Amino acid sequence: MKSYFIIILLICTVFSACDLTSTSNYTPQISFVTKPLTNKNDTLSAKYTDVADVYMLDSISVGDTVTFRVLLNGFSNNLTSYTINRSDTTSTRLLLPGKNSLDSVFNSTASNYSKGKFIFKTSVLNLYFPFKYIALKESDNAQISFTLFSDATFDGGTFIGTNSTSFVLKTPIKKAKNQTLN
Repeated sequence: MKSYFIIILLICTVFSACDLTSTSNYTPQISFVTKPLTNKNDTLSAKYTDVADVYMLDSISVGDTVTFRVLLNGFSNNLTSYTINRSDTTSTRLLLPGKNSLDSVFNSTASNYSKGKFIFKTSVLNLYFPFKYIALKESDNAQISFTLFSDATFDGGTFIGTNSTSFVLKTPIKKAKNQTLN
């Protein structure tokens, strides 16, 4: 009987020590749903570079339009902001979803769509975000920077994490090849 009492006391102690009011926090994630695809139906791959969080996309040519299908994921945390910045605004252009679609998810007064700044409305955990990237002229320095923030909070205890994620995608643009007809 004494051993049953000790087991019950131990179980009560274990369950009363749990913090049942805590929330789960995860570092948000940006991922490609599919590989980027050109208007010529070529798939593009991204390769690691020797710099952390910087990737090199296969070369594209002047006149190419690349379709990106991106998933923004906050897991159990709300997404708060997302940015897409182009390093070379004269060599490239972004085509975003329509304004009505953007306004349905983002705060239109706090966001600046033309500058790649998107502030989420409340309670958005994940979002499929397609866009097109147009190569206007040659550039060895063209790149896109992606940054995503969530409302995750990390207290610096035993968990390692952050409420943001970012990476850079270098997109070298080459001269378009002249095509000849036979």
